[in-house]
Amino acid sequence: MIKTVRHLAVDILNQVHTSQAFASPLVNDCLDKNSLSGTPDGRLLTHLVYGVLRFQGHLDWILAKLYRGDFEKMDEGIKNVLRVGLYQLKFSDRLPAFAVVNEAVKIAKIIHPEKNALVNAILRNYLRRGQKIPFPSLKNNPAEHIAAFHSHALWLVKKWIKIFGLKETMSLCSANNEIPPLTVRVNTLKISRDEFAQKLTDAGVTSTPTKYSPDGIILTDSAGAIQNTNFFSEGFLRIQDEAAQLISYLISPNSADSILDACAGAGGKATHLAAILKNKGRIVAVDRNPEKIAELKKDAIRLGINIIETQTLDLSAGLPDSLKEKFDHVLVDAPCSGLGTLRRNPEIKWRTTEKDLRNFAAAQKVILQNASLAVKKGGRLIYCTCSLLPQENENIIDDFLARNKNFSLCQTPASINPRLLDSRGFYRTCPHRHNMDGFFGAILKRQ
Repeated sequence: MIKTVRHLAVDILNQVHTSQAFASPLVNDCLDKNSLSGTPDGRLLTHLVYGVLRFQGHLDWILAKLYRGDFEKMDEGIKNVLRVGLYQLKFSDRLPAFAVVNEAVKIAKIIHPEKNALVNAILRNYLRRGQKIPFPSLKNNPAEHIAAFHSHALWLVKKWIKIFGLKETMSLCSANNEIPPLTVRVNTLKISRDEFAQKLTDAGVTSTPTKYSPDGIILTDSAGAIQNTNFFSEGFLRIQDEAAQLISYLISPNSADSILDACAGAGGKATHLAAILKNKGRIVAVDRNPEKIAELKKDAIRLGINIIETQTLDLSAGLPDSLKEKFDHVLVDAPCSGLGTLRRNPEIKWRTTEKDLRNFAAAQKVILQNASLAVKKGGRLIYCTCSLLPQENENIIDDFLARNKNFSLCQTPASINPRLLDSRGFYRTCPHRHNMDGFFGAILKRQ
């Protein structure tokens, strides 16, 4: 049986829920397997999956009002059929309403035959009275209103209101529901940003330079996935948000410096640092996940980089003696909630809990402490996350400084625009302020 695009979208949403996977690799795998990359149907699939994930809270509020039973106990597969249908009815006009309902009923018949009548009834009920369903009052219940209407977890909205205030929290949540720009980092080992921009123009791709990163380009119009182009295979670029690019300029190393990337992942920052160093010097990149290290090695070859040494190493278990006091710069891109990346990873909204924050903070403290042992006397320790919450950011720094009197806050280099610094000199970006992911960064110097 050949599944429709909407059925494929439901399948992906079910996988996101059951396996706690991220949508991006699932969508990419589905596009490849079904030969949908670069096609209108492929774009529709991506639109439906990410649209539902971004607006899940909004959709669920409406569906719960239309359902006579306990919506929380409804089968997740049927919820996703309803979400995909309702998302199209409310936010998309690509199909007539009757066709959307009929398609949802057909999918329900296949995955849960006994529930097709329920799907039909709820979606038709929405067509009759959906526009009249009220959301919580902004005046009387501001947090509840933002959570439901702007589709975020209530506990998170309450935290952000305390941090940002009501008006800015609304702006942040609204920005999180927007489609993020496709930002790439130009590999300056092979080509300059201006030269690459001209190549894009010659290929019919519209682009603009990033505002803060000297190496970034935003692709504003592309016919297909940039990963499938010769530009990518020839190593001219790496997909990387502007906020993440600027972490390397937060470090701003000199050519003779040694660098430890303590939580390197797939190497976005390590490869950027290698480019800044013009492929000279020493970078050691470690990560606890051997698959990530394998990705890093592969990408370094594509980008023409040969100065990165790699190790599979879990910093939460300690630092080996061979790495102690060996580095001028130690970067700790700590495992975190990722709540600054909700535009790109909206599923995080629905799976992260307050308990998770406590677990992340505990791990971050241990990793930062262990990584600090790798810093030479007079060297620097750089801590960053893609989170917007103090529990994972300045609270971790303050705790570390209280326990390590031989470290102190260090001035941010001139390579970082002052507009991206807060009153304490911490690097801080937000989607609604800067149109980039939400990042935090701090620089500590060992005496």
